[in-house]
Amino acid sequence: MTDKAVLKRLQELEDKEAIRDVIARYADAVDHNGDKALLKSCFTPDMVWTSKKIGTWKGRNAVVNELHRVCTVQIPWALHYMTQAQVTVARNGESAKAHYYLWELAKFRASPGADPNSTWIGGWYDSTFRKDKGEWRFSKIILTIRLLSEARLPEWNTL
Repeated sequence: MTDKAVLKRLQELEDKEAIRDVIARYADAVDHNGDKALLKSCFTPDMVWTSKKIGTWKGRNAVVNELHRVCTVQIPWALHYMTQAQVTVARNGESAKAHYYLWELAKFRASPGADPNSTWIGGWYDSTFRKDKGEWRFSKIILTIRLLSEARLPEWNTL
């Protein structure tokens, strides 16, 4: 194997690890009530965030503000586990895609003003990343929720 091939493989591994780090920072940010500064550091300016169960927002500022609102009003407490990230870096090394699972323990308000209930949330993310000023950032997140169920129920409410 040539030095060039080894360096290319090493760069791909470093890129994948950097992308997993962005995923972890995002989880940390939403677990800290949608920490705006930390969220902002994770997203490109043209960021798009979408989930059929939550909403769609376009542009970094809109995504940061809406996630902060969700993480303080609708889900005032959460613990996100992002698992099994399958990351594919494009040949040019400037963009990537990842698929990973979400397992979330949360306090969830089913309606405005209601008391939050202990809730299980599960599903997966399909995300796109792009290098922005040399740093990997999300450019798009699609969250598919398959489980949203009060923890006290004898059977989970699956979607």
